[in-house]
Amino acid sequence: MSVMRRIALTGASLALVAAAPAAAVAAGTTVSVRVEGLNRTLLPTKVVHTHAGSIRTGGTPAGVCPATNAAGALDVATAHRWSGTYSTSYGLSVTQIFGETHTFSSKDYWSIYVDNKFAPAGICGLKLHAGEQLLFAAVPDKGTEYPLVVNAPKHATAGQTFTLKVSYVNAKGKTRPLAGARVTGSGAAGVTSAAGTVSVRSAHTGTVTYTAAKTGFIRSAAAVVSIG
Repeated sequence: MSVMRRIALTGASLALVAAAPAAAVAAGTTVSVRVEGLNRTLLPTKVVHTHAGSIRTGGTPAGVCPATNAAGALDVATAHRWSGTYSTSYGLSVTQIFGETHTFSSKDYWSIYVDNKFAPAGICGLKLHAGEQLLFAAVPDKGTEYPLVVNAPKHATAGQTFTLKVSYVNAKGKTRPLAGARVTGSGAAGVTSAAGTVSVRSAHTGTVTYTAAKTGFIRSAAAVVSIG
């Protein structure tokens, strides 16, 4: 089993308090969390605030897994709808999120990314900084899947064409354009060029979202465009 997989799966556990005291909430960090299953998005980007305490999922001993770390962010974002297993050798490993299960013995596992870069620690050891974007994604045990990113203008004019660019973030944290990614949103669809771009337009005003996907990559978060 790869070192990256071990890092992605391991950490410590999380205990959530239904109504945390103000001091405990203040001790936490505000980040966003997204969960991508193998075949669909399980949790769109959600902003959460962690709090003091520890995670106890999977039999993790008290105090081993700080709730202020990545495990706490996952617990808050999913309202405790995840599970894992704890061992003294590897700590806490995520095995299930929103009913989708991937374990050490399966061909896929739950990997963690911070700002679309592979996390340097497991869920219990991964300390958070304000504004970071956490991505939990089901990825294959063999090979590596990189996260996709859609860059879009904040505003566009109804009926007029505008350009979206799709990139992936590689193992070194570098962004590279991606050809052949399928972009969908609000009835529109297209495939990116060699430069990673695709032209789209919306005939209607309002807020429009676009996402990108391609086999071998982790689907993107939604890019939001205001059509006026």
